[in-house]
Parts: sequence; structure tokens; C-alpha cells
Amino acid sequence: MLLLYGIASLLLNVPVTFTTDDSPAADVFIACAVSLVLWIAFNVFAGAAAVDGAIDDMCGRRADAAKSVRVALQRLLPVLGVTAAVLVLAILGFAVMVFPAAIVISACFVAVPACVVEGLGPIQSMRRSAELTRGYRWRIFALWFAIMLIEAIVQSELDQAARPFGNFASILAPQVAWDALVGAFAVVLTAVTYRELRVAKEGADDNQVATVFD
Repeated sequence: MLLLYGIASLLLNVPVTFTTDDSPAADVFIACAVSLVLWIAFNVFAGAAAVDGAIDDMCGRRADAAKSVRVALQRLLPVLGVTAAVLVLAILGFAVMVFPAAIVISACFVAVPACVVEGLGPIQSMRRSAELTRGYRWRIFALWFAIMLIEAIVQSELDQAARPFGNFASILAPQVAWDALVGAFAVVLTAVTYRELRVAKEGADDNQVATVFD
């Protein structure tokens, strides 16, 4: 799954890296917009595949990359819907104040695993996540915030260390590697959290925590 996240990171970083300080503002805007849309779409696809593979592994089954990709393709539109809804709500929450955004992020933390594993639609997935995370939300948000803070700090340091070389590969390679690692870790964390919440709140066993495609 690291390969999928590596591709997603390339889609985000390559168009922007080709722009310079002298590039026209319109070119920079278009490059950023295109790369962001491509990154979100492929990142969602990679996330759905990683969730399926992680759930299989936690349930003691051999992870099948081909099967995980197939599940990701089948669930792509609902997972895109979930991701878009959560992003919009989180952005609105940040625009108002931090606390509403924290509530959205923590309440919807396992919405994607719920969508992939239980075959739910976007709204149902968000409701399911809110139900599972109730009572655990501040701990979930603290974990998410710590990961994002570490990611931002390391990414900034990598960028500053690579730029003096003035080489495209030296700038892009560490960004792609770090993005892939963080992306894969974060989505596996949501899958693990989803499983642990179902076990803790519902007493579900590994046979119950399985995708609808099994």
C-alpha cells in the first residue's frame, strides 16, 4: 500500500515542484488545483484499499492486494463522498473556531473504515463513526493532532534540507517518501481504531469485523 500512497504523493508534488517563484500566478494556481484534486482522489482510493488490507490482516487473513484494490474501486464513490463531507465540515469548523473542527475530525475519524467495511453510504458512515467514537473523541483528536504536528515538522525539515541542493529529485524524493509513510500509517491507524472501537463497544469478534465483500 506504500506504493499507492507514493503515487498519490507524486500527483500532489510533481505539478507544484515544476513551478518556480517566477511562474505566473495563474500557472501556479492551476498546478496547485490540479495536483490537489488528483491527490485527493487517489489518496481516497489508496485509503480504501489500505483499510481493506489492514482489516484482513487484523482478522488473521492473508492480505490480498488485488482484492483490496477491487474493494477500493467498488467503494470509491461512497468513500469520496465521506471524505468530501468531512473535509467541508472540518473547514467550516476551523472557520468558526477550533472546537467544532476538533469535534468533526474526532467524530468522523472512523467514517472511511465504516464505509469500506460495512458498505454504508456517506451519511450513514459518518453517523456510524459518530456512534463508535462517542466517549473516545478527545483521545482520538489528541492522537490525530500529534500525528499531524509531527508530519508537518518533519516535512518542513525535509524541504529545508533538500532545497539548497537545487535538484528536482532531491526535493521530490524525501517529500514523496515521507508522504507515503504518513499516509499509510494514518489510514491503518483509522482501521485499527475502528476495529478496537467495535470490539470495545459491541464485543465484535474478527469474523464480525470483516468487509461486506468477503
